[in-house]
Amino acid sequence: CVARGYAVDNPGAQAETLEVKAGDTEVFTPADIQKLLAAASEEFLPCLAIGAFAGLRSAEIERLEWSDIQFSSGSIVVGASKAKTASRRVVPLSPNLAEWLASYIGRQGHIWQGTHEGYYKAQLATAELAGVKWKDNALRHSYASYRFALTNDAGRVAGELGNTAPMVHRHYRELVRTADAERW
Repeated sequence: CVARGYAVDNPGAQAETLEVKAGDTEVFTPADIQKLLAAASEEFLPCLAIGAFAGLRSAEIERLEWSDIQFSSGSIVVGASKAKTASRRVVPLSPNLAEWLASYIGRQGHIWQGTHEGYYKAQLATAELAGVKWKDNALRHSYASYRFALTNDAGRVAGELGNTAPMVHRHYRELVRTADAERW
């Protein structure tokens, strides 16, 4: 606006800048996820399992449909319109995730049928029932950490997450033990 003559100065230029430091990456333990899965409602359980065992973002899970889960080929297709980065990606459907979702085969429509606000309420309600402190983004962080510990392949994990290998290496390397990753 200053350049166009609509204002004589930029009031934002006087604003104090703050340095925001990234916090530690928090993950759930295998015991935590076991409790969360046991406490989850029938409606929320697929969302929880997909977040934990496929690493999809909450917003991606909210947009995901049952037809995106390819049980026959063992993959989840996150279409460009459903991905945060607007790039299509294919995530492996792990055996444990396939087992958690087996009773839902044949369903249609969105996996999460509730509202955006309801999704976050379901997370907190599940955690409270399970006696586990909910950690923001911890399902995705857990998947990334445990998957990286198992594969030791930042590029592969980055492709599954829709991210970059340097970011995966920087945030998820050696956060968990391989033995815990195998239990996960």
